[in-house]
Amino acid sequence: MQIQSVKFCLIFAAKVQKQLDDLPKKDRKQYEKAFECFANNGPVYRSLRTHRCRTKQGDIWSSAASMAKRFYWRYREGEMIEVTHLDSH
Repeated sequence: MQIQSVKFCLIFAAKVQKQLDDLPKKDRKQYEKAFECFANNGPVYRSLRTHRCRTKQGDIWSSAASMAKRFYWRYREGEMIEVTHLDSH
C-alpha cells in the first residue's frame, strides 16, 4: 500500500492579502482553516465544495471557506495555486 501526500503551495494576490488583513478575526480564521485544508488535501477535498468557473480569461476555480464565504483561485505551474480574490454569497 502506498499513500501519497498532496501538498499545494498557495500564493496570495496583493488584493487577497489586504482583504484578509481587513477581516474580523473570526472570518480570517475560517479562511485560514480552509487554506490549510486546501494546501494539505488539494481542491478535491469534499468540504471545500470546489467548482470551475469559465471566463474569457480562462478557467478560475471557486472553493468554500464556509457556507457563505468563498475564495477564487487558478492553477499555476506545478503544485502552485494563486488565490485571486475572496467573496461571500
